[in-house]
Amino acid sequence: MTRTSCPAILAAYAGRPDARQVDILFGGATDRADHVRDGRADVALLYAPFDDMTGLDHETLMVEGRVAILPPDHRLASRSEVTLADLAQETLPRWKGVRWTGAPEAGQGPEVTDAAEVLHMIRLGRTIALLPRSPAQPMHPDLAYRPVTDAPDSELVLAWSQDDRRPLVASFVAAAAESSTGWAGA
Repeated sequence: MTRTSCPAILAAYAGRPDARQVDILFGGATDRADHVRDGRADVALLYAPFDDMTGLDHETLMVEGRVAILPPDHRLASRSEVTLADLAQETLPRWKGVRWTGAPEAGQGPEVTDAAEVLHMIRLGRTIALLPRSPAQPMHPDLAYRPVTDAPDSELVLAWSQDDRRPLVASFVAAAAESSTGWAGA
């Protein structure tokens, strides 16, 4: 969850009369959907269209642009914004478990499983990354973040099994949707 979303969702849900204790399960960036599909989690925050939504229903909580994350001495770091064409010849990471990233397919970058890992690879000069704006927060002062003006937007969604009709899950989804209304600048 993003820093803005998690506390807001949990607070909104806690205020509901049917609320129960929420246990948090942390997972890698690419296995949260599997946690819902196999029953380890009731709901998950995912990014569409990047996470596999097979077998899941979802509620969109936020739509956001994407940023390129670069080493500060990279040739594009001096620009105020970049395009997908600017990134076409760059080495981009391969996200384990993600079939499509919305980025140019340029060679075989390192395989990564989460944002922390990709940030280390960027610092080492092995790759650059194209991420939704919110997971790129907080910005690290030793990296450059540039909006990618023509990258497809990403959606932060709350997902649950399409077969799960339990009232408590529906209540949590409703609380998340209600809490997301003020996130536009998140």
